[in-house]
Amino acid sequence: MRKQFVRLFLSFVLVLAVVLGIQGIVVVASLQNQRTSWTESVFQEYLDTFTANLKAGLSSTPSSFFAIEQLLLVSADDRVSGLYLRNPDGTVAVAYGNTSSGNSLPIPRPRPSEGPMTTMHHDLPMAEEAIGDQGFTSSEMHSDVYVVKILQSGSVTSLMVSKQSERQKQTILLPPQVKANDIAGSLVIMYNNEVLGMVDVLTYTPFTYKNTGRLFKGLLYPFLWAMPFAFIIALLMAASVSRRSQRYTSGIQAALQHLSSGENGVELPSTKIDEQKVINASIQQLDENLLLNKVSRQAWLRSISHDLNTPVASMKLLLDGMSDGVFPVTEQMLRNLKRENDTLSDRIALVSLYANLQSPDTKATQSELDVASFIQQVFDAFSDEQKDRIYIDADDARLIADQKLLSYACKALLSNALQASEESVGWAIGENSMTFTNTGHLAEGIDFFEPWTKGDSSRGTAGSGLGLPIVKQVMRLHQGSAAIEEREGNVIVSLRW
Repeated sequence: MRKQFVRLFLSFVLVLAVVLGIQGIVVVASLQNQRTSWTESVFQEYLDTFTANLKAGLSSTPSSFFAIEQLLLVSADDRVSGLYLRNPDGTVAVAYGNTSSGNSLPIPRPRPSEGPMTTMHHDLPMAEEAIGDQGFTSSEMHSDVYVVKILQSGSVTSLMVSKQSERQKQTILLPPQVKANDIAGSLVIMYNNEVLGMVDVLTYTPFTYKNTGRLFKGLLYPFLWAMPFAFIIALLMAASVSRRSQRYTSGIQAALQHLSSGENGVELPSTKIDEQKVINASIQQLDENLLLNKVSRQAWLRSISHDLNTPVASMKLLLDGMSDGVFPVTEQMLRNLKRENDTLSDRIALVSLYANLQSPDTKATQSELDVASFIQQVFDAFSDEQKDRIYIDADDARLIADQKLLSYACKALLSNALQASEESVGWAIGENSMTFTNTGHLAEGIDFFEPWTKGDSSRGTAGSGLGLPIVKQVMRLHQGSAAIEEREGNVIVSLRW
């Protein structure tokens, strides 16, 4: 029971782990998707705000990147964590704010002096931490890049914003605190086809905000709490199922031991499981078959005793009479004695033949037979008077069979037919098929292929009752069939293989 419990427990744990794992993957993927959507939406709003501010001041916008720096800063709301402002060659000029995790944005060197900046209100402090150029590594841009182009022709100034194609993504220098995935988007600012500079926009994540973080964490916590409960549920389910299974197994074991001891009428454990109901039905059928076989064996023993005892009793009577002088020792008396001995020998031989045919070692070796020689072999077992009563139709005969076994079956059927009727007996041979016909009637409710059964008009004649059972076993070895029926006053036995 312990092994069964462990197997069931591990199976339930595996199923629960797979379910929880799938749900966890779905939640994590959903959170990642929400984070990506958040980042993209923040960047798009920043881009819209910046372009709106830029359009408002186009008439007075000079062609200096630092002149529009304040517009970049004031366009950022509290969801934008930091900005990296780069020179046209991609090197970092200045950084404002923090990374998405709240760390200060480092710069490779102090910002070169470009003159005094116009003071405007913004929430992003200038980064002051400087690290060496070797601290920055090249990374491929993963986020979208937009080109903000300022076109000025005379007194007319226009603004055009376009998204850069994927093939034109550039390589940028990033410090170890910033990953390429942290950048929500980048802007390339141009003035009359001249690149003034580039801006990398970093944003906070939904987890940065307490309420939003609680919401997302609240989605993850149930899965973490569900794991111990899942193990407990798996433990209880495994214990319950294994206990019921053990009770059922013990009941089946007791029933089979009852059957193996030779007893019948077993009690099977009740169950509501369809598969176990099938097992119960099979054992119940086995019980019934064993009971029928027991009754059949008892009938066989009685029949064998009766059939073998009859010639033995006759011989004993003759011998005792001859010994006491009641019967004279004459040639006729010796012939009678020999006839009884032959009858006893024939019945013993039939019983032995039937037992051998049922042996699992007996096999049918099939080959194409010479029909004429086969018929002659069968006829050798009958007298001339009996041969004259057999009508043969073998025009379409073609036989592939075990000649020895098939001859046993034909002799038994012809002998039964000759005993059952005083008229002619038909023997039709086709392609791996035979039909034996004699006049007579069949009794109802009798299995004629059971040993020591006599069901037609031969019931009043002498016989072993093993003819049709032997035929059935021969057809079984040939993977064929045997059938008997009454039709228009005739008893017909058909063989097919």
